[in-house]
Amino acid sequence: MRALSPAFLVATALFVAGVIGGLLFDDAPPRPVAHRAGYRVLEGDFHTHTGWSDGSLSPLGIVRQANRRGVDVVALTEHNTVLPSKAARIYSRIIGGPLVLTGEEVTTFRFHVIAIGIESTVSPNQPLEGVIADVHAQHGIAIAAHPVRRFWPALLPMREKLDGAEVMHPIAYSERGEWRWEDMVAFYEQSRAPLSAIGSSDYHWMSVLGLCRTLVFVREPVSEASVLDALREHRTVTFDREGKAYGDAALVAALRVEPYTPRTSDYAYRGAGTADRVLRTLGWLGLAGMLLLRARKR
Repeated sequence: MRALSPAFLVATALFVAGVIGGLLFDDAPPRPVAHRAGYRVLEGDFHTHTGWSDGSLSPLGIVRQANRRGVDVVALTEHNTVLPSKAARIYSRIIGGPLVLTGEEVTTFRFHVIAIGIESTVSPNQPLEGVIADVHAQHGIAIAAHPVRRFWPALLPMREKLDGAEVMHPIAYSERGEWRWEDMVAFYEQSRAPLSAIGSSDYHWMSVLGLCRTLVFVREPVSEASVLDALREHRTVTFDREGKAYGDAALVAALRVEPYTPRTSDYAYRGAGTADRVLRTLGWLGLAGMLLLRARKR
């Protein structure tokens, strides 16, 4: 076994210093307790992805990112597997982070459905009716993910069996081709049965987690079960890019009387002072050094 060079050890030490600094200076905005219409108001993001498939962060990283963004409850919804969300739930309980709901995004070329509050992976290799039935058999919540028109042939016949639909999504800020935000709004508004109005970030990369949020009106004490009950009973509100509210009519009316402004958060990666910036720089230098020295060995 070849010994590590002094230069590689120094680079590793710098990288470790950057990681430790990131943990030391990791901050989260306060989450003041708020009530409206007799319910506790939570801010949720119910659609996030990890490096397990096509995301950038680990399940643990999603928890920390949600904490930084002042999100009260987050659902990890990796493509066609529930396992990463279970790891995140355990970790968040240990560190006292946001409430984590287990879940997956059941992903096929015909439809995408967010399944929340499930403990076993739901197979995508079945009709949508079977997917929804499997989710409900686990007492979970089935939400239409970004229901743009290309997914309507599968979604529309089953719309009234769903529990909710994404109304706000980053698509609203950067529409492209057939991915139109107006179609998502139409899917929600034209439903004959009530649906929970959901705002989600569909987080994959960079720092948009929590960009689109759902206000969830829960009965106390707050728990995974109380959040799932609120989603099941359609006690949600989300806001579009112009500030228009979508959701339960009584709750929207209550927010007109007593407005609630979702928390803002810093979506840049600014350092928290000189020490934080120095440690970040050392960490990046260390990572670059480790990669460069490893490449030279080859």
